[in-house]
Amino acid sequence: MATGVTSAFGRLRRARFTARLSVDLGALTALCAGVVVLASAARLQGWLPPDTTVDVLTLVAAAVGAGAALLALIGARLIGDPRLAWLAAALVLYCVVVLPWTLGSTATTTGERLSRLVAYGTALVLLAFALRAPRRMGNWGGWVIMLGGGLASLLALLFFPDLGAPATAVVGGPVNGTVLIVGWIGAAVLAVLDAARRQSAPRLRVGLGLVILAVAQLYRVANVVRDPATDLIFPALRVIGLVVVLVGLMQIVGRGLRNLQERNFVQQEELAVAALHMERAAMHSAERNHELRNGLAGLAGITHLLSVDTSGTEHDRLRRAVLSELGRLRRILDSSVDPDDVLESVGEPADGYLVEPMLAGLVTLRKARGWDITLDTPPGLRAGGDSAVAAQIVTNLLANCERHAAGTRIQVRAFPEGDRVVIEVRDRGPGLPPGREGIVLVRGVHDSQKGGSGLGLHISRELAEGQGGSLSLHTAEDPRGCVARLEVPAVAAEIPATDGIAR
Repeated sequence: MATGVTSAFGRLRRARFTARLSVDLGALTALCAGVVVLASAARLQGWLPPDTTVDVLTLVAAAVGAGAALLALIGARLIGDPRLAWLAAALVLYCVVVLPWTLGSTATTTGERLSRLVAYGTALVLLAFALRAPRRMGNWGGWVIMLGGGLASLLALLFFPDLGAPATAVVGGPVNGTVLIVGWIGAAVLAVLDAARRQSAPRLRVGLGLVILAVAQLYRVANVVRDPATDLIFPALRVIGLVVVLVGLMQIVGRGLRNLQERNFVQQEELAVAALHMERAAMHSAERNHELRNGLAGLAGITHLLSVDTSGTEHDRLRRAVLSELGRLRRILDSSVDPDDVLESVGEPADGYLVEPMLAGLVTLRKARGWDITLDTPPGLRAGGDSAVAAQIVTNLLANCERHAAGTRIQVRAFPEGDRVVIEVRDRGPGLPPGREGIVLVRGVHDSQKGGSGLGLHISRELAEGQGGSLSLHTAEDPRGCVARLEVPAVAAEIPATDGIAR
């Protein structure tokens, strides 16, 4: 199925490229024919001074070629294609060096003709390498060859005297014409074939521009009737060819810019996602560290009591409470790295758990540390969800009491209320400031004078809602204090429940 879709897409792409090639060929053929007709018109020849017009067209071609060379250099850096750098070197040599050199002068001596032949030949070599650039030479190989060719051209001009009419005719006639015609046509055809192989419309237009330049050179060599210094057809066709090359390079650079923008957008999206993951991981780490600190605070100072060689109900209850708290801390350490999964319960037993043993273990740990804390809960009360999650919420609430109401009496009680089990933790502290009952549950909100990270109550609320319950805080009077109210789903009485203490 995938192969068939790929094949169909390839056929569609080839068909579109063929249609684009036909349109471009038709448009450029019509344009070149119109230029030839205008340049050949006797009225136009009489209206424009031929020698001046040829020089103007040559300068325009040089300017257009220089612009094309600059775009080729930009494209080579944007898309990392060294072939464009070689094309830029060829355009610089041909348009910036050779064309201005030919203004108002005709090569007559052997040295002049040999010098131009070397320059043209070097430009054609660069065009050939622009189709398949040597990897070892990279982007700068073309400029080295260009400088070498320019230096050889200068040496030919300086050190080859006029060797007479026969030598001058050989260098400037068949040899020069063969190099120009074969080189330009070969480079143009190879450029078009390379664009067709790549199915690239911008490269196709660069190749078609080289084809027009080859046609102009062919016309110049074949035209033995008109004076090259006054014939407008060749320089006009040269300008059109270089304009087409410029347009093709503009499209290549434009496409490279779009691709670069798309890559930058994708990279920014990836960086944003990575930053989000890092932020969430930092949140996870802070939340887990908070829970571990609270758990370790509950265990602090207990081990020396367990080391005493005694027995009895209270000692056994304390041992089980410590083991339960250690089991809960182990589950926090073993939780997934994904912050979304950190606060989820590992399992939600359908038969629920007994509330009294879970609360008794937490209260026993605090009593062993000298807290003034009481527990009031019916022995058969069952709650749904995960006992470890409920223990984590109550641990956070007790840590909040220790921070804001240290040394006061703490009352923990649980009771049924409809289809809910309510667990209340009440202290005898100053209570909450008016209007702060909901704000204190927001992440990061804390009393700077009392310390804390602003995570405990926020985590507790999320845990409660994750268990299908809720958490709220309010200030009570007579006696004054803060009351934290945790509601969790109840379990039917006929279903047996676990004792809620990890072993």
